Amino acid sequence: MIALKRILTTTDFSPHSKVALKYASAFATAFGAEVIVCHVLEKPDFLSQLPPVSDGYLPPDLPQVQEKHARVLCEQMLAEAGLSHARVIMPHGNPYSEIVRTAKEEGCDIIIIGTHGRGGLAHLLLGSVAERVVRAAPCPVLTVRSGEHEFVS
Repeated sequence: MIALKRILTTTDFSPHSKVALKYASAFATAFGAEVIVCHVLEKPDFLSQLPPVSDGYLPPDLPQVQEKHARVLCEQMLAEAGLSHARVIMPHGNPYSEIVRTAKEEGCDIIIIGTHGRGGLAHLLLGSVAERVVRAAPCPVLTVRSGEHEFVS
């Protein structure tokens, strides 16, 4: 029998990641597993590092402000999903590599990740974090997306 003790789910606060969180909650209930929610904070781009020129000034503590805001959003999502005991991890860097690294470091048994389900040119131009995670993950990956067959609790 499969035993899931530690479930990693990811969020970018999209509807797809909210569905992934619902799946993580259902799996955690069924297996008595711990849920770890991972939101990757991407490094600021080059333009945000330039000195202020006009009203478009970005504060020097922008990464801390973004992290604080993301933590509040994560806590709201967890409350909505009924996951009061889940852990939130917020690494900085490239989303797919940080998700894979977190899964390895935490000894996760499964990753549950939302996908936008893009195809064709959009997929070619934008790539897919979920696809990269599937290719590099140290454990099984369940990809989910919102839509007409959305999971209902």
